[in-house]
Amino acid sequence: MSTPISEIQALTAKAFRTPEKFTAFCRNGGKPLGGIINGEQVKGTMNVTFETVDPGSQEVLATVCEMGEAEVARAVSAAQRAFQGDGGPGWRSVDVEKRIALCQKLVELCERDRDVLLACEVLDGGKVSELAEGDFDQLRNCMEYFAGVARKIPLGDGPSTIISETVNGFAYREPWGVVAGIIPWNYPIVLTSWFMFPALLSGNTILIKPAEDTPLSALYIGKLAQEAGFPPGVINVLPGRGEITGQCIAEHPGVRYIAFTGSPGVGHLIMRVCDRHGTRMKREMGGNGSAIVLADADPKMVARLIGRHTNQHYGQTCCTIHRIFVDRKIADDFIDAETEFFKNLKIGYQADAGTQLGAVINPTQRRRILQAQQETVARGGTALLAGGEASVAGKTGFYVKPALYRTEPGHNVNPQEVFHCYATICPVSSAEEALQLANSSPYGLGASIWTKDVQKGVALAKQFRDGTAQVNCHNMVSYGLPYGGQGISGGPGGGVNCEETFTDYTQVKSVYVGNYPA
Repeated sequence: MSTPISEIQALTAKAFRTPEKFTAFCRNGGKPLGGIINGEQVKGTMNVTFETVDPGSQEVLATVCEMGEAEVARAVSAAQRAFQGDGGPGWRSVDVEKRIALCQKLVELCERDRDVLLACEVLDGGKVSELAEGDFDQLRNCMEYFAGVARKIPLGDGPSTIISETVNGFAYREPWGVVAGIIPWNYPIVLTSWFMFPALLSGNTILIKPAEDTPLSALYIGKLAQEAGFPPGVINVLPGRGEITGQCIAEHPGVRYIAFTGSPGVGHLIMRVCDRHGTRMKREMGGNGSAIVLADADPKMVARLIGRHTNQHYGQTCCTIHRIFVDRKIADDFIDAETEFFKNLKIGYQADAGTQLGAVINPTQRRRILQAQQETVARGGTALLAGGEASVAGKTGFYVKPALYRTEPGHNVNPQEVFHCYATICPVSSAEEALQLANSSPYGLGASIWTKDVQKGVALAKQFRDGTAQVNCHNMVSYGLPYGGQGISGGPGGGVNCEETFTDYTQVKSVYVGNYPA
């Protein structure tokens, strides 16, 4: 039974009340929250703290200690001891079923304290509850998927091969050792899960570096990991700024592998630093997602579906649709419907019922969005909704109005990723023209085709220069299928959420064994 067009709505908030356990965690007995190193909360030798705030109200939620060079070195040393074993078996030698059991216990504790972690997403991350609840579910989904992969892909010796009359050979698969996940602010629980579980289950010890805007969920998960019984040093959490803590992690030669999600500029910088001492790295570096709407599509229905995806987390999603190419035959009807959808988004505080478009994460992000809105017009875009600053009664957060523009082929009006509810609509004369324009971006994370002719849609989707191609859907992620980017959006490695993700956190060496010479 089809869904009425009017029922296709943006992700919407339910009323959210702050749990006392979250408040107590943030207060931390009147002391700043420290990093977690070797199973202990660490203040930090720099004596530098920063505040993490609710973006919708600018209320200070917690004061957090920044980890510097000394703390990174201490964490790497602790993780190395935990990996190799300090007078006993190390994490690398722990049976896979025991590793799975500890990860299972961690998920159970997260589910016990679900309201606290939802508060991290809603209050620290600025999300509406409908999205935050779906993000929380990824903890169990991710752990269970990679538990299955860990059972399927054995570490250690592979099958032996006869090389010659006197020499045999085999491949030996092992974890890297100490690996780091540099996590962005837009999906802290999801992306911590996507890093943490495959890295741990493949036998590595880990450093989690959360974004300074959203450190609370990682710190709380680190606290629960201690309760779950993880050996000290297996899971370490290092809060701080990217240019301080992140840079120290990238420069430390004891970190063997880094998983990074963030901007292309920062990703390229970290890659150059890693190359100095041979640290391997995988990157997901944003996108400028496109959608192609063919002439047979229902313009009103598809406009609302695309509007929903464009506004996911207020557009603060890497694979969000920012460029729409629609057949000229239906362009006017599509533009009218999309404009209406954007115009009717309810701007408000993310913890208030009914809010669909909340505050962006920080003032820097708001400034970038407002600048991009102005540049779009300067580059030739015609404003359908001009954007600009927004206000919410009783709140002093970082609110911005949605922005929508009409453009024409040849006008490159939005070449960069704009992390907000922002899109350009370009009428086109053919699917081929739309594909050429969609593929002209240096990004390549996610794109979609919208048509009643699914077979034609699949054929066109295969021609996208993107890591994820979709037909009549968008922002899709499924365990077992890789989520990664092409162009400047990602690589190297197998993306996330697939078997190759697990093997990315391992290295393989060839071992040749010959008879002792007579």
